[in-house]
Amino acid sequence: MKKFISALALCLAVQTAGALEITAVSTASIKGAAKADFTFGSVAVKNIAYEKGGVVMPVTENKGKIYTDIKLLSKGLYLKIENCFKNGFTKPAKAPAAPAVKIESFKPLKSPARVANAEIVLDGDLLVTAGVMASKKEEGTFWVAFPPALSFPDGAFKSAVESAVIAAWTRKEKK
Repeated sequence: MKKFISALALCLAVQTAGALEITAVSTASIKGAAKADFTFGSVAVKNIAYEKGGVVMPVTENKGKIYTDIKLLSKGLYLKIENCFKNGFTKPAKAPAAPAVKIESFKPLKSPARVANAEIVLDGDLLVTAGVMASKKEEGTFWVAFPPALSFPDGAFKSAVESAVIAAWTRKEKK
């Protein structure tokens, strides 16, 4: 009986964990709109488009180069966004918990300002590439530059993500 209860609890945890929920959209109903801003609880992504029957995530342009620094990782989230464009947004019954944050990897760069790119995964659904920036004011300190299309309605969550990225980078750097 104990094993059955443990297995049941594990199944319920797997079903509820790891799924970003859309909690708000730039307009109450976006059916037929070309672009919209989506809020996933503690994280928001601006200018998600629906073009030619597909969801298109925003890109960052810098000095003539285009960077895809926000990517969808799950078909489930893709379908939720697509459904909002096709059928309009319906508010969830309850507010979701803050997404689980995993620092996937770092890519060291040769720039003196942007020392690395950090790949951050939110609930296994959304990949965000953020910059680990060296502080010009204080030697040996870092800060995190998020893509312009990403924002944090919850300041405490943003601070927690920044702290996690900086802590992971300084641990990696010391090795």
